[in-house]
Amino acid sequence: MENNTRVQTLFKTYEMARNLSKFYISKLDGIDLKKQYELDGVKLNTAYWILAHLVWTEHFLIIEGIGGESMGIEWLEDFGFGSSPESVKDGPSIEEIHSRMEEVHNRAIEILNGMNDDQIEEENNIEASFGGSKSKASVLMHAIRHEPMHIGQLSWLLKLNGIKMV
Repeated sequence: MENNTRVQTLFKTYEMARNLSKFYISKLDGIDLKKQYELDGVKLNTAYWILAHLVWTEHFLIIEGIGGESMGIEWLEDFGFGSSPESVKDGPSIEEIHSRMEEVHNRAIEILNGMNDDQIEEENNIEASFGGSKSKASVLMHAIRHEPMHIGQLSWLLKLNGIKMV
């Protein structure tokens, strides 16, 4: 049997981060997902943009960066590098975002579950360097730390809408 102890440890950590995301996302019902708050002249990301950006991120890092694939989702690039809520004119419905979030995550799980420890150390497919490493493991570790950063943004949006988490 192939050694996949490192992959499984990273995978479990990745799933823990996603479960936290699902919890915060489940609390968004009833708020205006496209409302953009501004503080001292700084416009915050909308919940809508954050959700679509999380789909883009998982697709870019895991599906493309580790799996070397594309799922052909037309609107993803509207939520990638350099995008902002103001730059999105005719984005997908929130139902589409939620649906694609599940599809992309399910494919990401399949890709990660099919890897062994030697494969996770191979160079990634997007030529990204994190912490000086271009390994697929570094891409996965970046995904693990990136998603909770945006969930923190969602927690502020929930708080601004009077939704208490504890």
